[in-house]
Amino acid sequence: MTVGSTLLKLQELDLALERDQAALDGMPEIAQLAKKRKAYLKLKGDANKLLAARKDLENDLADLDEDEAFCNAAVDQAQSEMQKPENHRLMKEFEQQLAGIAKKLDKINFARKDKIAALEKAKSNEAYATEYIAKFEASVIEDTRAAREKADEIRNRIEVSRHQRDALIKTVDSSIIDTYNKASKRFNGLGVEKLEGTVPSVCRMSLSPSSMDSLKGADEVAECPYCHRLLVISAEEE
Repeated sequence: MTVGSTLLKLQELDLALERDQAALDGMPEIAQLAKKRKAYLKLKGDANKLLAARKDLENDLADLDEDEAFCNAAVDQAQSEMQKPENHRLMKEFEQQLAGIAKKLDKINFARKDKIAALEKAKSNEAYATEYIAKFEASVIEDTRAAREKADEIRNRIEVSRHQRDALIKTVDSSIIDTYNKASKRFNGLGVEKLEGTVPSVCRMSLSPSSMDSLKGADEVAECPYCHRLLVISAEEE
């Protein structure tokens, strides 16, 4: 490979490295995954709230059951006392007591219906959230796998390009590489161009006849008289 061909290939590799590094650093999948993970944490937090709400309702129902059992025991006790002859004078008091207990039992039954309905809804919401979170979690795992594969593919390309670049540099004199690096930095990665007929491949300013004549005795790599990039006069065809 000639020096000119080497410089053109080196520039091609450097541009590819720059593109791949930019693609790796700016992968939209990374930002999307960050948003998804944030949303996932919120979903888990909401699920914990649903769990707590369902347990609160279950505890409320358990408390109502205890209250009902206490009232029923009080009814049994009052009715038992009413059967005793010595309590005949207290009959009206027992009746008032039973009436009060009956009202409490009505309230308990009414409250239980509301709590049961709320519990069924809470269980339904919790089941839906659990299913949704499972699907969301699976999508995060799949997206993470795909992003990792894409990143690995880009990293592999970068590694191959770097190895090729290192190998190319060893075939060219260090002074030429220094000149190339300076031109590359000055022209944002496009420091080398190839002469195509009378037209440089980058600046596209057609060279005058006198400029073409001056290049006849020049080395394989010269300087463009217009843009001052490295100008490869002849290179091996790929």
